[in-house]
Amino acid sequence: MNQGLALCNTLGPGRDDLTSVASLAGWYVAAGLTDDPPAVTPADLDAARALRDGLRAALPAGDTAAVAALADDWLMGAQGCLCVDGATLQPRFTPGDNTPRCLMVPVVLSALALAREYPGRVRACASERCGALFLDTTRNRSRRWCSMEVCGARAKASAYYRRHRCGDAPEPPPAQA
Repeated sequence: MNQGLALCNTLGPGRDDLTSVASLAGWYVAAGLTDDPPAVTPADLDAARALRDGLRAALPAGDTAAVAALADDWLMGAQGCLCVDGATLQPRFTPGDNTPRCLMVPVVLSALALAREYPGRVRACASERCGALFLDTTRNRSRRWCSMEVCGARAKASAYYRRHRCGDAPEPPPAQA
């Protein structure tokens, strides 16, 4: 999964995975950004949550200017070296320190790549209980759920149950004599 979307998906209906400095430090490890949890301050937590909330609003709206502004603000405070991977020609950030701001740079770069390469293709899951953001790669841009196996199946099963429980099932055509 794209790291920018992974950050965005730490928030959903009735849940926030970044509620404490410990949860943010654990997220850095779980997201594969570091092997050792960094020392996270309350200011780092507030900044990460503000970045997440800004990306959650800007990416589905296709607001590339807002994503660029968020990235610019974030990158101004990150010390490190931006290099190019010779095999893929992709930029790679090498953090100067194991600080929360530096460790979040790959997430910011992946969000920028989404905004640049797939403008308007990030969507929120149609399930009221989910709210996850996903990249819609369908040709006609019609994907509705983050996962057909989970959210899509639930929605279809629920609709089927409502139709048949409430008596809204279509009646068979009248018999012809």
